[in-house]
Amino acid sequence: MFVQLLAAVGVLAVLTMVPGPDMAVVTKRAVACGWRDGLRTVGGITAGLLVWGVLTVAGLAAVLAASATAYTVVKLVGAAYLVALGVQSLLGSRKKRARAQGGAAPVGNPWRALLSKARAFFERPTVRRAMDRVTGVVLIGFGVKVAGTQP
Repeated sequence: MFVQLLAAVGVLAVLTMVPGPDMAVVTKRAVACGWRDGLRTVGGITAGLLVWGVLTVAGLAAVLAASATAYTVVKLVGAAYLVALGVQSLLGSRKKRARAQGGAAPVGNPWRALLSKARAFFERPTVRRAMDRVTGVVLIGFGVKVAGTQP
């Protein structure tokens, strides 16, 4: 029993450290919009994970899995949300954004200089529009895929 628990904890630790989609979203937001926006993104992801954890502990996740109607409702609401985010991203790609005025590149810290250059790249209007368009199409695709899945 102890060996199985130890193995499970080890696997969870590795999965926690491996970068995934959440890490990509946080990195994109932090580089493109600043560290404060990246921190807000981390807060949102953490809140979502906390809610899911609480629902799981309370047994509501099992109820949703057992009830076909509840599952379908949650699935369609989630799919609609993904499609709405995708449409919002596509509409946002059409807006002209003023380019942020950057200051002098940081001297003495190579990581800050690298992040400054990365941020300057992601702030380019053509790069921002392309990222918004790709993100919008992917989110809409995920929403359609989620809506079409069977339990």
